[in-house]
Amino acid sequence: MHSWRTAWRGLTKAAGLPGLRFHDLRYHAVTELAESQTSEHTILSIAEHVSRKMLEHYSHVRIEAKRRALDGLVGESHA
Repeated sequence: MHSWRTAWRGLTKAAGLPGLRFHDLRYHAVTELAESQTSEHTILSIAEHVSRKMLEHYSHVRIEAKRRALDGLVGESHA
């Protein structure tokens, strides 16, 4: 291992994920937390130095999560 970057590239290539950046894992984790309705305060605590503005950037909620949320509203109004 010559450097962190070399090691990371080797690992991602071996895993069949060439081009995956370490930062992508953080982005994915924050997005998943946001979609699971984890509170902003908790996400900010886990992600540490992320500002509220960056949290908004990290956590665009995917269309499917929005669809599920809206479907939940429709289901509640007919109950």
